Amino acid sequence: MLENNVSVFYFVFLFAIYSFAGWAIEVIYRSINQRRFINAGFLYGPFVPIYGVGAAFILLLEYFLRDWHIAPRLIIYGIALTVLEYLVGYFFEKIFKLKLWEYSDSRFSLHGRVSLIFTIAWVILALIFITIIHPAVFRQLLGLDLFYIKIFATIFLAYYLTDFLFSMISIAAFRKKIAYLYAEYFNLSDVEIERIFDSFRRLRNAFPNLNRYINDKINNKIKSKVGTFLKSVQDKIIMEIEGRRPYENDYYEMIKDIYEHEEFIKLKDYYHHNSSIYEHVKEVAYLSYRICKYAKLDHRSAARGALLHDYFFYDWRNHDEPDLHRRKFHGLEHPGIALANAKKTFSLNKIEEDIIKKHMWPLTAMPPRYKESFIVSFADKYLSSKEFVDEFRKRINKRLTGQRGGRRDNAK
Repeated sequence: MLENNVSVFYFVFLFAIYSFAGWAIEVIYRSINQRRFINAGFLYGPFVPIYGVGAAFILLLEYFLRDWHIAPRLIIYGIALTVLEYLVGYFFEKIFKLKLWEYSDSRFSLHGRVSLIFTIAWVILALIFITIIHPAVFRQLLGLDLFYIKIFATIFLAYYLTDFLFSMISIAAFRKKIAYLYAEYFNLSDVEIERIFDSFRRLRNAFPNLNRYINDKINNKIKSKVGTFLKSVQDKIIMEIEGRRPYENDYYEMIKDIYEHEEFIKLKDYYHHNSSIYEHVKEVAYLSYRICKYAKLDHRSAARGALLHDYFFYDWRNHDEPDLHRRKFHGLEHPGIALANAKKTFSLNKIEEDIIKKHMWPLTAMPPRYKESFIVSFADKYLSSKEFVDEFRKRINKRLTGQRGGRRDNAK
């Protein structure tokens, strides 16, 4: 292309094609992962610019490195695309204070912005691009009349710049609303919180990592709000578990019909972390109750909803029909199962239903509708992490004790 002095309009046409192809790849990948159609990318239209820019990088490098062996060329292309991905992520975080993607869960990642797995994917994609896709596309493109290429390129540029401008305005507004949500979280009504979430639903769907980002920020806000008395709450939870009466006299009264019900008592037979579901949900319910009472929220609904948030009757480590097919993911499915079970046995209000249905957010797509739901979600994750750490410490101590015992036996 560079040697033949091809018109710049052809480059615009190719940028549009490859940006659209990138959008299609992202849509397929994200829709499969989330099991529903997702309009990927931050633009409103069907284009993901980073793919168009990446294609331009590859074509430019191919012009200078075309005489090299294919192996080093592909390594350079993979590195170039990874650097591009890193820089886009970095500047987006610096300008908008948002992380649109997150690879920290990957074993080999750098600052969560790039991952070795995706670098390998870029290498494979670059190989397919330079050997199959681009040669075929370029041959077809040269067969088109330049007049029509110019018309398309002009229309596309006008559309693209407009879409890009409005998308940037949308992201800036999103950032402003998020900052307002964090600062005023405990002063906002549930309706106002829901309205804020609904206003950027498209971005949350396009970039699921934003759900985790928002969840972490809200959890930090909750943790900051209740941090002054969390230690005392933990002590009271321990007292309650050991059979002593909790500090609040009305706590048992508001949950009595649930925790004394014969169906609910069956939860003692099912494992959860390092105890039973029965013990786990009582801890989450009591912590949620105390936090919501301190924050002047609906502590009754929080306690009751939390008590039923894991109301399922199977071993989540080894499940199958009729409860949950072994191929289905327990983390995504069990909130719906718990809600269906709870409705069969107990009368629930809207807050309690929302707590049960959305306590796994951001793993589930829709965010909680009420503050009480966020509180229970926070309490569940907080106590689950604590249970995991406690169990891990027990295993380490047990192993160390066994090793010391073995050394003493050997010494004898």
